[in-house]
Amino acid sequence: MNQEWIHKLTELIVAEVVRRVALLERQKQHPEEVLVLLAAPVAYPKELKALLKKQFGEGYIPVSFTERNELEDEMTLFAAKLGENDLMERATKAKTIILVAPRLELLGQIANGEDKDFLAYLAVRSVLWKKDVRLYLDFDPPRFRRNTFLEGVASSIETLRQMGVTVSPYYTGDAAARIGASLITEADVLAAAQSEQKTLRACVGAIITPAARDALLANDIVVQYEGETVCS
Repeated sequence: MNQEWIHKLTELIVAEVVRRVALLERQKQHPEEVLVLLAAPVAYPKELKALLKKQFGEGYIPVSFTERNELEDEMTLFAAKLGENDLMERATKAKTIILVAPRLELLGQIANGEDKDFLAYLAVRSVLWKKDVRLYLDFDPPRFRRNTFLEGVASSIETLRQMGVTVSPYYTGDAAARIGASLITEADVLAAAQSEQKTLRACVGAIITPAARDALLANDIVVQYEGETVCS
């Protein structure tokens, strides 16, 4: 084996070690897995990745249901390779299920409880299991427009909200600021310390790492919880 092949083999081994260490780090930061279901091609991959990182740090697993993945996340898994049994097992273990930009037909199927399609089945079961189910859209939810296709879209979204699904557009640059994080890391606090507001938004019950707590005290950052008054 020549030096070039040894060098390439070494690079492959190092890359795999780095990938596995990163995965373990994700699991440490967010032990209850967050499953991100990429139902269709992602229109705004940078905005989606920024939002997920803001909310969960490195503690999420993207699963692509398409052959191509625009998210450019090395941890992305592909549904076709995993198989239905593996996906179902991951969904049952996950605390949070995020469905990203489903096709409008799939949106209607989920709202109507139709589960012939496996992805719809997975989403419907997640709702029935009372998971933290979220729908991230690449458009603002439309207002009711009678006798147009928007009527069906608006109706489906409203039905999902009534089922306890959190519906949010993810594509705008300030999406991460408007939606509270469920995990706050030291990096989040240090970033907030550089902002004018000196404030972090968080979901009620958000996980704050020990290093982040120390950084909050050191930098006098305020944590604002969704639905609650501002507190430090």
